[in-house]
Amino acid sequence: MRHELKILPEHFIPVLDGLKLAELRKNDRNYQVGDILTLYEWNGEYTGDACEREVIHVADVGSYLPGYALLSMREIHEETNV
Repeated sequence: MRHELKILPEHFIPVLDGLKLAELRKNDRNYQVGDILTLYEWNGEYTGDACEREVIHVADVGSYLPGYALLSMREIHEETNV
């Protein structure tokens, strides 16, 4: 399944640079291993930059943050200018 998500520049740039390999997200989309995250940079409006990552692990952090999941991800495609 593909999930299209907004991401702030301070988080997007480290993802793009390969430094940020996980996303803490509200678990309202039934995230699964193998899902594709399309991350659209958002600073109050879309910047036109995006990247795609594959979910490789879903950690249930509900005992610490109810309703959230930690998604580990890896690069699958070159970044695109949307």
